[in-house]
Amino acid sequence: MRGAMARYAVLLRAVNVGGNSLRMADVRKALEPLFPDVATYIQSGNVVVAAKEKADEVAEKVAGALAALGYDGPVFVRSHEELAAAAAANPFDPERLADRQRCHLMFLEGRPAAERVQRLMGMEGDEYRFHVQDRVLYYAYDRAFEGPRRRRIPFEKVLGTPGTARAWNVVERLIAMTS
Repeated sequence: MRGAMARYAVLLRAVNVGGNSLRMADVRKALEPLFPDVATYIQSGNVVVAAKEKADEVAEKVAGALAALGYDGPVFVRSHEELAAAAAANPFDPERLADRQRCHLMFLEGRPAAERVQRLMGMEGDEYRFHVQDRVLYYAYDRAFEGPRRRRIPFEKVLGTPGTARAWNVVERLIAMTS
């Protein structure tokens, strides 16, 4: 038997970057027959759906529907409670960061092994600060390192698990949309 209706954030990786073009209007159209309520937020792969299914079942349905649009990337699904808990556990307190600081959360497919987290922590420096808790990587960096100057750290390779990152303001918006 299915549970009560829940709202989930569906996070698609690398949408509308690096040649992976996917219009959110097309995503909505593909998902509307599957879920009673579908909304998107900005053009970077953020979808909110209402469903009675569990998160893994929602991910399967979304992946199947989006395959018809040519999307074959990972689908990350988080409940309102998971998003709110991730936000509450943010050690960088984005509200108190200086205006020149940025904060992102990377939602991971799995929990990284301790030795992989330790390896990532060894990469901290002037550019980045990190924290990993459960299936979330938190990272903060100075705006001076944005764009081409920002060192690209292969988070997924270092942590040994796929993930997709969202800026703090996007996470806040998704929490509001899933409540």
